[in-house]
Amino acid sequence: MSFEAKKQAALAELKSSKIWQSNYQPPFLLFMWWLGRETKPPHYNSFMHNALSLGSFFGLFWGVIMWLFVWNSTALPLSAAIAASLLAGALFGLSMAYYYRFSGRKNNLSRWGELAGN
Repeated sequence: MSFEAKKQAALAELKSSKIWQSNYQPPFLLFMWWLGRETKPPHYNSFMHNALSLGSFFGLFWGVIMWLFVWNSTALPLSAAIAASLLAGALFGLSMAYYYRFSGRKNNLSRWGELAGN
């Protein structure tokens, strides 16, 4: 079955659930689809995939913004800024991965491999 067929089946299943569209089609996912990447909605990724991808993305951008607007003008060592960014990314990634796992189970979503394209 093609990725596009599974994607449409997943979106139909998510739309029929009680999950808000902004939660199952977040901006980063829409951007990845716009780039032509075959990226699954986050409810269908594994816990580790969501934790690593979302945590890395958040930690990197949060750290850069904090360095540019806050930490650069203070005496904070670069190693402390990196450690804070890693910790923030890890906490965010784990929190979001837990949310997507919990939400998927609460709404009885199928696994990606079980989706049938229509």
